[in-house]
Amino acid sequence: MPEPVTDSQRINASPTKEFFISMLVRDIPLSRAVIDLVDNSVDGARRLRDSRDFDGLWVRIEVHPTYFRIVDNCGGIPVALARDYAFRFGRPRGAPPEVGSIGQFGVGMKRTFFKLGRRFRVQSTTAISRFTVEIDVDDWITHQSAEGAEDWHFEFKTLEENITVPPEQQGTTIEIERLHESVAESFGMALFLNRLSQEIALAHSLNLQRGLSVTLNSIPLEYDPMRLLHSEQLQPAFVEHLFDRFGPNPVRVKLYAGVSDRVKEEGGWYVFCNGRLVVKADQTNLTVWGEGERVPKYHPDFARFRAFAFFDCDDSSLLPWTTTKTGVDIDSPVYRAVRQEMIELTRPVLDFLRKVEDERKRSEDGEITDTPLAMALSTAQPFLVEALSPSLTFQAPQPPPQPQGLRMQRIQYRKPEDQVEKAKELLGVSTFKEVGEKTFECYLAYEGGDSES
Repeated sequence: MPEPVTDSQRINASPTKEFFISMLVRDIPLSRAVIDLVDNSVDGARRLRDSRDFDGLWVRIEVHPTYFRIVDNCGGIPVALARDYAFRFGRPRGAPPEVGSIGQFGVGMKRTFFKLGRRFRVQSTTAISRFTVEIDVDDWITHQSAEGAEDWHFEFKTLEENITVPPEQQGTTIEIERLHESVAESFGMALFLNRLSQEIALAHSLNLQRGLSVTLNSIPLEYDPMRLLHSEQLQPAFVEHLFDRFGPNPVRVKLYAGVSDRVKEEGGWYVFCNGRLVVKADQTNLTVWGEGERVPKYHPDFARFRAFAFFDCDDSSLLPWTTTKTGVDIDSPVYRAVRQEMIELTRPVLDFLRKVEDERKRSEDGEITDTPLAMALSTAQPFLVEALSPSLTFQAPQPPPQPQGLRMQRIQYRKPEDQVEKAKELLGVSTFKEVGEKTFECYLAYEGGDSES
């Protein structure tokens, strides 16, 4: 049996609050810290609405150089959750998972408090309870327990339980004051506010699509619905899977792959975890790109490619996201299991887009007059991703047949404009194409003795 440790043998390795706070907030951008609080509101909406229909629920964010406030009507924070988990630094082992939540690491809300300012107030009301927490960070840092050790606890300023509260009074208000100087400066900049608005709308585009209303300084957030082109001829791929071998709760996966508007920066894979976007328009090997012959590196010809991966689980710790919710954990077993299918769904769409580009060049060269692929793209209609029916593979029309006769090749080169205009005049033609054809014919006639030209 080991000898008991005496006080003289004990070494104090506990962190100081100042060090803990500085490390906690160091690597989180200001905009991401704000989005963490929006995540909490969305978790409240999920507790309130199992149907994922958020019509009538709202989040109102106020960002000013002297204060920050976020208010929602999303059902409030239960007292038990606040007392035992919500205000703790990290999620304790054995804590019951909050079903379908976004905030699973136990750091987001507190990290935002310390990132923004030196005083915060949380008031939350559910159907059966109401509480208020007010913390002056400077006082909290110096507060000690009766034994003289640092006291890491917060306290309820007000607390009411076993009450009845009407729905219109249920929700959470968070206010942060005595903002840090750099935060106050950013909050006064229009450029930061515009970027914050875009990042919130992007992160929660799916929840906005499901009816959640979010405003920033009274201005509603705008978002682009997730759509894929669909018609009788052009049908996106859509498959579903249920993985129950990675933990006690199954992970539900939905994968969509197809085409949309031609925008180079928006092409790629989009990955969501419990409705929260964690990867936008990925064009790297993080998802599927650069897999050799299977999937090449991203190219402008693929600017129409769009694909969406939705991972959902009651236990959010099983989902493949990073602690900042801005990336994919490539070591996640469920992500490794799904990535191969993402590659397989990508390949036929890229094959189609290559054929579209080939058809375009052949049409410009006058080799073909029929362009069924371009016609399929122009006549297809954008459909909401969540409204699409299952289709195991991407379906598209076939390209026009190769013309009979001689195989043709395209020749391209660039020359100064004044020289090309002079060539037009000398050759008696009016287009760049004719310049190229005539100069080629002249060269062959002169060097190759091609008398037919």
